[in-house]
Amino acid sequence: MPSDTAELSRPADGPGPSPGVSLHLLDDGAVLFDAASRQLFGLNTAAAYIWCCLEERLAAAEIARRLQQAFGFRASEADAHVAAMLRRWQALGLALPAAEPLRAAAAGRPRRRYRLLDTAFELAAVPAGFETALADLLGPLAAGPAGPEALAVELRETATGYALAAEGRVVLACGERCEVVPMVKGGLVQLALERCAGISALHAAGLGAGGRALLLPGLSGSGKSTLTAALLAAGMTLLGDDTLVLSEAGRARPLPFALCLKPGAWRLLADRFPGLAALPVHRRPDGKRVRFLPPPAPPGPRAGLPVGWIVFPRRVEVGEAALLPLSRAEALARLLGESYSLGDGLDARKVERLVGWIAAVPCFELRLAGLDDAVARLLELTS
Repeated sequence: MPSDTAELSRPADGPGPSPGVSLHLLDDGAVLFDAASRQLFGLNTAAAYIWCCLEERLAAAEIARRLQQAFGFRASEADAHVAAMLRRWQALGLALPAAEPLRAAAAGRPRRRYRLLDTAFELAAVPAGFETALADLLGPLAAGPAGPEALAVELRETATGYALAAEGRVVLACGERCEVVPMVKGGLVQLALERCAGISALHAAGLGAGGRALLLPGLSGSGKSTLTAALLAAGMTLLGDDTLVLSEAGRARPLPFALCLKPGAWRLLADRFPGLAALPVHRRPDGKRVRFLPPPAPPGPRAGLPVGWIVFPRRVEVGEAALLPLSRAEALARLLGESYSLGDGLDARKVERLVGWIAAVPCFELRLAGLDDAVARLLELTS
């Protein structure tokens, strides 16, 4: 870990691409591929030009000067465009900020120990003012002194915003205070998954019911976090509201941060969680406003639970909630479309394990119109 006055290593002074992010030119634009998340990001011509300058480790001011010359922007427009793109890419973990001294941590600030999957963390929250929000986010991950050696993680203020650093490198960075808590969550997930064994990381919520796991896979906006919160209020235990790891033994391993809830969920959950409206509002890298709701009970076991049910939520406009059987072949195809493989990637051995695993798991699609009806159907299913 660097000292308080050390700089994070960078090959040059300017900002640069994060490891594993590559540019691929296409027609008059380009796409970025992030190997860690297996996501593609489209770029227009100007953004692709900025990225090429980023690969040369040019300072932001020099990138803006070149953009102005190449595209005929006014100086103020070029400065604003470059600054906006760098903030967005850094928030998404696609780019690292320019090398600069990190401001000194407050002396004597206590480190708290957390455990996520196979990795223990010790986090120094700096500057002051983030302790309560981070305690809400990370409370379910709290761990005692026993266990593996802890990875030191620093939340530091920089000249351009904030950075989460570990092992002498910036993991993620952001520009504003309201972005810090989502950044910390994203950075810790990234670090934990880098060190985790298993078959796959699933884009799914998970809950414990009767010693088994209920999986709710789905993309952002499918309603899985809102449904997860309502099921917690009904007595289930939290495994995670966004990402889970499927172990080699076929168990769903938890990543049990506080639940990330967008504005559409706040009203729906107000009766179940009266304190939700008083929680601070944060901003995710995608620009969405969110609140982090601490779960009402301790999370499920760190080793995970055997999967008892897989239910894919699907929003519908009208009608009662309907729980429809889904073929296991269709369920596996959907699940793999919302996951990415750990370690060396997906191979024939892992596919065989997945097929054998899902063959014993009942799979459904939940057509979700009203929250109360959906909760009732899932409580009946898992009882």
